[in-house]
Amino acid sequence: MKNIASKRWGILQFILMPALISLACVTLTGGSTKDMVFGSGSFNLTDTAGGLSDLSSYKATLVLSFDGTKAGQPQQWSRTYVMLATKEPATRQLTIEKSGDTSDPDAIFMAEVNGADYERHGEDSCSASAIEAGNSLSDRMEPASFLGGVIGADEAASETVNDISADHYTFDEHALAQQEVTQSTGEMWVASEGGYIVKYVLTTKGDARHFGEGIEGTLTWDYELTDVNQPVTFKLPADCPAGMVDAPLLPDASKVLNLPGALSFHTSTDLEDAVAFYQEQISGLGWTMQDEPVITATTALMNFAQENRTMTVIISVGDTDTKVQIALRSAEP
Repeated sequence: MKNIASKRWGILQFILMPALISLACVTLTGGSTKDMVFGSGSFNLTDTAGGLSDLSSYKATLVLSFDGTKAGQPQQWSRTYVMLATKEPATRQLTIEKSGDTSDPDAIFMAEVNGADYERHGEDSCSASAIEAGNSLSDRMEPASFLGGVIGADEAASETVNDISADHYTFDEHALAQQEVTQSTGEMWVASEGGYIVKYVLTTKGDARHFGEGIEGTLTWDYELTDVNQPVTFKLPADCPAGMVDAPLLPDASKVLNLPGALSFHTSTDLEDAVAFYQEQISGLGWTMQDEPVITATTALMNFAQENRTMTVIISVGDTDTKVQIALRSAEP
């Protein structure tokens, strides 16, 4: 778990650094935003991920590319972030592809499916954990949230972009509060209905004051939103664990442990009633029982199947209570 957290922080550091530097520059040059002179236009947009939560589905693509020098040596790299999202059910997938000069060239796969948070780094095995409240993939890694907000963008002609009617705006380093440290030119297209960003292009030229010690060059941001409210297909890597177990608990369940692919708890319900409960409840969720249950005086075993998944229910009677264990697995090899 510590290794996964470290990798995620590394990703966030890389994406957030330009934004953090911009905020620092506001402090260094004036102490507060009220002292800043922003863009000459009338359009402001600070919540760059605004409006996305109202869409039933979308595909967001952000390409970051850098061309310049580091410690006097040429440096060139590119990162491509692709987020697929659906609202019902709440499902997301993010892939990160890298090229050029990088100390970590491995691709990254992240997803949230069936209540589980998946991650795969390079050729490492796919890991899974329960989604933490307030720490969903959209909270951490929504590509639109990494775009620079603008204050004072200029209006341009409205256009249709990616089959969406959008209002067009242009801006420079002043609208980004970066006039002391960069030379920037940018454009954005915002959906006329919904207010979400459809396209965003920004080219920023800077030196160590913006990018960090020993680094200077040009950073390009290219963001597009496509497939809005259209069907989106997700596919987990074959080695990913099963998702969270969607099965009801008995009313007096205690000592509940719910992990990707495994659910267990204790109950005072006797063996016969527990078996009857799960035969009825799991079948009612669209699962088909495979063969007859195997039942002894102290243990019951039931197997169910649904599409490409299997669910096994094991109920065992102990000295003081009954333990229920439910395992979810992919039927694919």
